[in-house]
Amino acid sequence: MRMNSWKKKVIFALNWENDIMIHTLTSLRLFFALMVFGAHCYVIDSTFATHLYKEGFVGVSFFFILSGFIIAYNYQQKLMERKVSKRQFWVARIARIYPLHIATLLGVAVIGNLLHPMGWWEGLKHFIPALFLLHPFVPRMDYFFYFGSPSWSLGCEQLFYLLFPFLALLFYKKQRLVGVLLVCAVLVPTLMSLTDEANIRGYWYVNPLARFPDFLVGMLLYRAYGWCRFKQLSFSTASLLEVGAVCIFLLFYMVSEDLVPKVYRYSCYYWIPISLVLLIFSLQKGFFSRILSNKYLVIGGDISYSFYLIHLWVILAYVEVAQTYDWHISLYISIPLIFAVTVALSLLSYYYFEKPANRLVKRILNK
Repeated sequence: MRMNSWKKKVIFALNWENDIMIHTLTSLRLFFALMVFGAHCYVIDSTFATHLYKEGFVGVSFFFILSGFIIAYNYQQKLMERKVSKRQFWVARIARIYPLHIATLLGVAVIGNLLHPMGWWEGLKHFIPALFLLHPFVPRMDYFFYFGSPSWSLGCEQLFYLLFPFLALLFYKKQRLVGVLLVCAVLVPTLMSLTDEANIRGYWYVNPLARFPDFLVGMLLYRAYGWCRFKQLSFSTASLLEVGAVCIFLLFYMVSEDLVPKVYRYSCYYWIPISLVLLIFSLQKGFFSRILSNKYLVIGGDISYSFYLIHLWVILAYVEVAQTYDWHISLYISIPLIFAVTVALSLLSYYYFEKPANRLVKRILNK
């Protein structure tokens, strides 16, 4: 009996320290990271300045909604039952986002200063907010996009993580969460419509408070998943639902440019199609779920955080070198090359920096 009790404690410790992932959703992270990659390739060639690629910013909305779902999936019940403390939760999230964020920020700051020198004051007034992930709260592009452009979204995630233990208690009854989201569904588009075009990015795209409803959508989605996952679905029915979810998402994606102002597309416009994709694929019962459960696609999802933080700097480094040496390389060569370098760096980062740093930070902060 004692041995069994000891084993349970060990298993529990492993479970709370390592988020339990749903393979299909992990793989989807790779595809939406690729959309963000495509959206940033416009700096290489105007071919990527079209709606097909530029709309890739929807990948960020996907990650915010997925975050709400996965955090609730892993921690809501444990926090409610006090199997995990607030401190343990926060330590796990700090260990997840900060090591790679700090490493990339320092790298960009040092290399960027060597290529384009800036004064100490000019550098520090942007570096300090970026270091503590406060820069997206400042609605000025020279702040939220100054150091490590993708890192602004980590500032949003940091706010979500800070509040989640309290949200888990507040929204234990799903009716409250539904009520808050219904208010958001009315209030957010109304306020968006009143925002000047010049300010929509600072107020609605990068602002953590404005992106908070995305996270709440993910939390509600977890409740829907809890109800749906025990429903009996045949393989063919589940496969049709997966095809339908993807088609609905693509329909929203392709028609949005001419029909929907960008301010809405930054967030609330994609709540429904992204939620459908996440919910249907979280059930893991159809043909495409089997494909997404492939171990190589899952690894691609595992490295998506590194890929997300690194990819823009590989793109910008290529542009800098190409301009310096007057390179004129075909997109059919340059884009696959940039992608391959980014994937290679992401693999190295994930296995030799992210995971060891994650364990080290947890060990230090949990003492």
